[in-house]
Amino acid sequence: MELALGMLERRPLSEGEVALRLARKGVEEGEIPAVISRLRAQGLLEDATLCRRLARSYQEERRYGPAKIAWKLASRRFPRELVEEALREVASPPAVAEAAALALRKKFPGGVPPGREGAAKAYRFLAGRGFPPDACRAAVGRRRTEFPQGD
Repeated sequence: MELALGMLERRPLSEGEVALRLARKGVEEGEIPAVISRLRAQGLLEDATLCRRLARSYQEERRYGPAKIAWKLASRRFPRELVEEALREVASPPAVAEAAALALRKKFPGGVPPGREGAAKAYRFLAGRGFPPDACRAAVGRRRTEFPQGD
């Protein structure tokens, strides 16, 4: 139990992350569920709340799209149903479009670079951040019209 408390002092962890870390530290596999249960009972593990908070943070602060948010949450070992629930909350089409536009504005404050190459670079940037193709196209087109630079 002390080992698990020490892990949670650094940053909030999901139940899956705690279980994995305990296993790596040599805690018997049969003891891990009991430790998780005690931590949950003490209010130290709350996967649903943490998953939703991280999803919002990934979208609002890091400007990630739905695919990257889902990947990041899955890598933190949240159950699939919690990831899907968190995505439903943050990934509405208007929210995704706004996040894509804000990500582009931050990356290219002077506007999307000119020409097809510039548009392609902006599109690749957004796609790499997990935005769907339609949001990438819309954000690039919107950003290019804000700062017309010609082809």
